Amino acid sequence: MNSIKHKEVARSYAAVRRISRNSGSSFYRSFWLLPREQRDAMSALYAFARVTDDLGDSDEPILLRRHWLDCWRQTTAMNLIGEANGEIRLAEGMEELSAEASIDLVGRAREIMPALRHASDRYSIPSRYLLEIVDGVLADQQKNRFDTFEQLEHYCYLVASAVGIACLYIWGFRSPLPKQAAVDCGLAFQLTNILRDVSEDAARGRIYLPRQHYEQHGLDEDDLLHPRRDARLRCLILDETRRASELFDSGWRVWDSLDDSGRPMFSMMWRTYRALLQRIAEDPDAIVRHRVSLGMRQRLGIVSKHFVGPLYRRLPIPPLEIGRDPSISQVAPAKTNT
Repeated sequence: MNSIKHKEVARSYAAVRRISRNSGSSFYRSFWLLPREQRDAMSALYAFARVTDDLGDSDEPILLRRHWLDCWRQTTAMNLIGEANGEIRLAEGMEELSAEASIDLVGRAREIMPALRHASDRYSIPSRYLLEIVDGVLADQQKNRFDTFEQLEHYCYLVASAVGIACLYIWGFRSPLPKQAAVDCGLAFQLTNILRDVSEDAARGRIYLPRQHYEQHGLDEDDLLHPRRDARLRCLILDETRRASELFDSGWRVWDSLDDSGRPMFSMMWRTYRALLQRIAEDPDAIVRHRVSLGMRQRLGIVSKHFVGPLYRRLPIPPLEIGRDPSISQVAPAKTNT
């Protein structure tokens, strides 16, 4: 890499680190569990996903958002496929579109693409997974109702599992790629997000829980768009937490294939989302009142157990939650991995 390209990539990594740091995401701190080069690659991946989400979540008309995302996808493909050290290329008409957009597409592409391309090349991330991240946001513009769980699974694959598989390439794994476990883990995370956001999604006119599931409990669209304390809704949420719990169990199998450097970040993410699922299962009515989240004390407890070496080494492997129904309170004796 010549000196000019080296400076361009260095500036791009500085930009993606800034975007990740300023995002306010609770998982930015988990990047610090990784060595520097992997941490920078995670920042590039996160910044790319963040900008993609911002394009889909803007207040502009849906047709314009789709046009932006189409251009963003073309630009991504053009820069990930082919010569890694070439000039940053832009989709046809993108400069004209960017001049009228509330989001500077060209500026974002020139900020992010050098680092994303460098990280993708360094860690051999297949471009299909990065393009599927854009496809997931495009899908969200077109469909916010799902008749079957299989339809929801495909959506969750695009918006969550594809990101998770890209992470595996950065973290490192022993072949073969534990793809099904990674897909299930992404589905578990996204299903947990869907459960915690039932009220927020309803306020936006969106229902992500599949029709085949809520109709089994005697619920209809109006019940999901105007959620209230209801035994039927409570039973639906508990059913979904049990389904998500099984997916978490399957997703943990990723651990067995991960390189040591990626294990702490994976563990922290898995345990955080699994704790969130437990909170939902313990009080299903809470999703009607507010967006469910972990308390500061619980969050700090999970973080400290991954950043403090002796505490990390004492974490039970596999986690105590494996094989447990989250809707049933259970008290287990302390267990360590020593």
